[in-house]
Amino acid sequence: MRRIVLTFVLLPLAFLSTAADLHVWVDGDGTTHVTDDPESIPGAADALILGDPRLDQVWAGGFSGVPLLPESGSTSSELDRQVRALRTAVADLERGETLRAAAALRQVLLEDPTRPEAHFYLGLLEDRRGNWDEAEVHWKEFLTVEAGRFAPWRRSAVRRLTQFDAERGLADPAQHGDLELVEVAHPAFHVEVDRALLDAGGAAFAQTVVRYLGDVRDLVDSDLGATEGKLGVVLYGRANYARAHAHRFSFQTVGFFDGRVHVVSGAYPAGELRTLLVHEVTHAVFRERTGGDRPYWLNEGLAEWMERRSQARPVLSRSERSRLRTAIDSGRWITLERLAPSFSGLDDEEARLAYAISTAAADWIDRHTTARQRAVLLTRLGEGASSDDALFEATGRSTAAIDAALRTEIRAQFAGPRGGPVAGPVAASR
Repeated sequence: MRRIVLTFVLLPLAFLSTAADLHVWVDGDGTTHVTDDPESIPGAADALILGDPRLDQVWAGGFSGVPLLPESGSTSSELDRQVRALRTAVADLERGETLRAAAALRQVLLEDPTRPEAHFYLGLLEDRRGNWDEAEVHWKEFLTVEAGRFAPWRRSAVRRLTQFDAERGLADPAQHGDLELVEVAHPAFHVEVDRALLDAGGAAFAQTVVRYLGDVRDLVDSDLGATEGKLGVVLYGRANYARAHAHRFSFQTVGFFDGRVHVVSGAYPAGELRTLLVHEVTHAVFRERTGGDRPYWLNEGLAEWMERRSQARPVLSRSERSRLRTAIDSGRWITLERLAPSFSGLDDEEARLAYAISTAAADWIDRHTTARQRAVLLTRLGEGASSDDALFEATGRSTAAIDAALRTEIRAQFAGPRGGPVAGPVAASR
């Protein structure tokens, strides 16, 4: 059996596959390579993408290589405490708990400022948030301390650092004149792109956008039913988006739908653009199928649910589940009936709660329906059926009954005073 060496082993594959499109290939020596730069792959057409079932055959005998972390971690030594903290941070990243992960990584650096893994993870996190100055600090520090032990990471960090000037330029209003949109061909969408994005990212940018949109259409259609016609999508650099649309909103946004999908992009987009497109295209499909935006909790809940599903993330993080349980116990739960018209009038904390409730409700519907039933639900709303009637046809429950079932389920996920599940009210079927 060939010895298979995973040369990009430092990030867990499950996490990396949510951050960017990774590509895998095996060379003539039997070495497995992983990269987020498909142009670097010899014979790229034959490369396997993470998630491809053929990888199970490639790695049937397991793989060997330098592990991310020492196999220890069970003692009270300083090194093992750092190992446990890094493992916890990686697990939090995979669950979408980015704030917890960032806090754990910063704690590691307080104890050991030379820990290269912590610098790289924080560089990746800040980059995905668009905080390029902070990302640059961490990646430069990583390059200083990694001492040649992390060659694949080093290449990624060096490449990304060379791209930051272009990203900053797209965010600087002083570097741009009037917005110019350029059409990019796509079989399923009518795509227009900010000329500044094309100038900064080149042909690779357009190719990435075309690929992401194809993925997004397949994903949304598989869960909500196939759509007809070409949906309009407009992509902007950050400064041009703000110039064109800041007057529309009282808060900062990175995307919206008004008959066309409008989203912000970087010059070298990765998983964050794909995720944003999933969210906004879901809103577009909802309006196309229903003729409107209501019930608002279902519209927003489906978009959040689809977004997280596209990232292979849990639907709700631990902190969100805890927030929902606390809201039930404290009487601050916001009913689905209250959220059906809109989220207007909610303060920031209530809005965060409303999104978590809506996402949980969309997940409940997903687990109690088929893709065909969800498509029928949207169709019936578009035909003028009431929310309660459409939901009852798809799930056998009304809005209030789904709300009650959801609260019962959330309470049951937490231990009661004596360790048993907390009983909740039994939801009526209608």
